[in-house]
Amino acid sequence: MCCLIRVICDLFSRIYCVIILLSLCEATTCSLVPYACTVASTRSSSDVERSPTSTMSVVEEMKNRLSSLERRLRAVEQPVWQISTKEEDWEVCAKGPCKCIPEIKSVSCWRYDLSDLPATQLIPADVLKLDLGSNRLSALHRDTFKNMTRLHHLDLSSNLIEHLAPNLLLPLHGVANVRLSNNLLKEIHQNQFFGLRNLRILDLSWNKLRTLPEGLFLSNSLLALLDLSSNRISLLSANAFRGLGKLEELLLGKNRLAGLPALILRDMSNLRRLALEENRLKELPVGIFEDVTSLKELDMRDNRLAEIPKGLLSTLVQLKTLELSSNKISSIDVRAFNGMIALRELRLGHNHIKYLPSGLFNNSVSLERLILYGNRMEILARGVFRGLSNLTSLFLQSNRLKVLQSGVFDDTPNLQKLQLESNELSFLPAGSMDAIFTIQQVRLNRNPWHCDCRAFYVASWLRRRLANFANLTNPSQIQQALTMTGNWSIWEFGAGATCRGPGILGGQPVLRLTFHELCEGQWASMKGIIPRIPLDIVAPSITSRTVGKNTILVRVIKST
Repeated sequence: MCCLIRVICDLFSRIYCVIILLSLCEATTCSLVPYACTVASTRSSSDVERSPTSTMSVVEEMKNRLSSLERRLRAVEQPVWQISTKEEDWEVCAKGPCKCIPEIKSVSCWRYDLSDLPATQLIPADVLKLDLGSNRLSALHRDTFKNMTRLHHLDLSSNLIEHLAPNLLLPLHGVANVRLSNNLLKEIHQNQFFGLRNLRILDLSWNKLRTLPEGLFLSNSLLALLDLSSNRISLLSANAFRGLGKLEELLLGKNRLAGLPALILRDMSNLRRLALEENRLKELPVGIFEDVTSLKELDMRDNRLAEIPKGLLSTLVQLKTLELSSNKISSIDVRAFNGMIALRELRLGHNHIKYLPSGLFNNSVSLERLILYGNRMEILARGVFRGLSNLTSLFLQSNRLKVLQSGVFDDTPNLQKLQLESNELSFLPAGSMDAIFTIQQVRLNRNPWHCDCRAFYVASWLRRRLANFANLTNPSQIQQALTMTGNWSIWEFGAGATCRGPGILGGQPVLRLTFHELCEGQWASMKGIIPRIPLDIVAPSITSRTVGKNTILVRVIKST
């Protein structure tokens, strides 16, 4: 009682100081406001005059401190429910407003529209699961969980909690899962999780946290998942996660981080997943990933990274997925992915990449999916994909590609899906796609295809791939398939590719055009084209014709 009286008296004295200061600010232009009283310290009457900006910062600080004191007072005023030590009290528990399930020792007050804890609710001390989620709780008394030493799961998510008493969770020696997501927490006391040695899952996402005190997790050596996403964290110290040697998942996405200390991940040898998406990261110090050699998934999409330097990622020997989409990356060191022998998926979409250095993927032998859409590449040189013998999916759509050098796909023999739509391709060089035997889907639409003889290679290649995929054995079957509308196979094999021109060929599907239309018709341009029909794309047949008393055999050649 004495402690409560002291808190109340202290609060009222501070409120009085703030009222005086605010009154002065309203009565004047705030050009002269002495430090008559502050919450943090006492100033002498000889203090110098303050500028309006300085004065308002003092006022703002006082408001924040007053708000904090008000939250603490509300916590003191909160009712405390009765906690019993008798096993038979599960029957009494069921008489309260919350749902009690003695078989699994669970008490659920989920979505009961509670603004305060129900004082009439009895809680057995051997409760294992307590769900207070989706209510309107704004504060909790520090004795709310007193004697609940066996509690395993605590859910306080989706409330209006602004303040946690420093010792609120101290009695929960056995708790393994604590959910505090979707509240209004702005700060966490340094000793908030002290003594929770069995804690394995901690969810603090969707709050208003700005930073974390050093040593916050020193007692939580068994913690495996820490979710701090969707807060307002802008600064973290090198010791913010000290003690979390067994952490497997660290989620820091959707915050305001502009940088990270080089040693912030030290000793996290068990970390498997690190999420840093949707922050403000401009660069990361080389060596930051030195200790997280077990990392398998790294998400850094939607940041402001401009380059991938040598050595930044080289220690991630077990990484399988690297997400770097939607940054400002324009420079990638040729050795950037050295050592990443387990990498299976690399996402570099929506960046500022203009070219890929030759040899970039020499050590990416396990890579299966490469996402490069939405960049600024104009040319793909032969050898740029060297080392990607196991690549199955390549996404190059929405670039500025004008030229694919012959043989560019020679190093990707297992490619099954290729997306080249929405570029500036007018033709593909002869032989450029011949090494892709396993292709199942190719998209070439929304390119300015110029349908002269240079386009004959891509037209005939598409027909051959379609025939192979659909198991079509003769030209009539292929022509029949080409006339079918809405056919999935046709679309997946480039039916969306249409001619920009010339003349009446504009708007025609490239896939359906024959050698005659492309190379011998009125719109054909034969410059630089070998004047013969390639034997692998014709279907010869023999017919006869009678001229007078003579019968003449005629060899008819039709393109497929």
